Amino acid sequence: MRRASALLMALWVIAVLSIMVLSFASEAHLQTGINVYVRERNRVNRLVEAGRILAEVVLTDYANVSEWAEDEDADKLFEDDRWYKEKRDLKSGRPCVIGPILVDEENPDSGTVKVEIRITRGLNINELTPDGDQNWRLRWEMLLKSHGIPEDYEVEAYDSQHHSRGKFKLINLLVASFADWVDSDDNATAIDDEDCGAESKWYEEEYDSEKVEDEYKRYPRNGAIPDIKELSYIRGFRDFPVVLTGGVLNPEDDPKDQIHVRGIADMFNTLGSAKVFVNDCTRDELLTVPGVFDEEDEEDLEKSMENIEAILGAKSEEPDYDVDESLGWWQYKDFSDLTQRVADYGGSDAKIGTEASNYLLFKPDDTTIFEITIECESMGMSRSVKAKAYLKDKDVRYVEWEEDPVGDRKESAQ
Repeated sequence: MRRASALLMALWVIAVLSIMVLSFASEAHLQTGINVYVRERNRVNRLVEAGRILAEVVLTDYANVSEWAEDEDADKLFEDDRWYKEKRDLKSGRPCVIGPILVDEENPDSGTVKVEIRITRGLNINELTPDGDQNWRLRWEMLLKSHGIPEDYEVEAYDSQHHSRGKFKLINLLVASFADWVDSDDNATAIDDEDCGAESKWYEEEYDSEKVEDEYKRYPRNGAIPDIKELSYIRGFRDFPVVLTGGVLNPEDDPKDQIHVRGIADMFNTLGSAKVFVNDCTRDELLTVPGVFDEEDEEDLEKSMENIEAILGAKSEEPDYDVDESLGWWQYKDFSDLTQRVADYGGSDAKIGTEASNYLLFKPDDTTIFEITIECESMGMSRSVKAKAYLKDKDVRYVEWEEDPVGDRKESAQ
């Protein structure tokens, strides 16, 4: 009996020891996995820094890169400047893509970095004001109409007691209210002899009548807005949010009478210039350029659209001067080059007015904001960064820097 008890005790001790050994082994394995994860995560973080340096190498020197020449020695150029092609892309207005490249070409597990740089699209809304542009109102009107708001569409306006003050054209209401939000005076903006803007007094009366709590009250900034989302606080935009987001302007009307509009929020940014970078732009942006849109033909926009299609299309036709024929399109060098190539474009009757030269950019300048995307990967882990920056005194100055968290390993994500 004692022998049986001793045997059972021995077996029990052996079982406990086995469990302890397995536990220690599992813990060691887990710790090893954690150490590997931390090491790879730190490596990915270092790759972000490598991507930032690559972006700055291109940004700080793209303006000095040589122009394409028919007799150039590509091998010699590459030997002298590893990134000359990327710099040329950026200089010509094309998105510049670096990589993905191995950080250490002799070590396949060293991780890869990919960097993309492009000129930020969109108009600086803070320049579309009476102080920033003599044609500010005209450009706003063209933008709103091209997104679907009829020029003669009227809305009811009420005072703080909800008594009707008559009707205003929605476009006038939006334009005037934005002007009052950013200007420095307290006088409501008038359009067509009607005070259709909104200064602080109007908002105070609205908030009082609606019993809005103080923390939710927003008043005119009387200066540049820092975020496009701020438009949603402004009279007109707050009443018709679909102007910003897109949708049906008058959902309460009969379906056949409903007006569908496209949102304008993605037309803007709050930095850079209100000029249009013509070598990488959208139709909507061009439609805000005086001289491209035809004021005599605002009703159906046919002439304006013909001008726009010619500008976009002529880039794809080889100019009559020496260019790199391997490219799919060729940048406009300046306004003279644009007008000549548009005039020669496929029998088009397009004609660009000289005033357009004041609203078009052909190369990046001191006002240009660049979008930078950095994507890094190492051992199945990834990380990305989206940033915005500009050049000043040969230095890259960042105005936005947004990092995504380190991604999980691809195997576990599936």
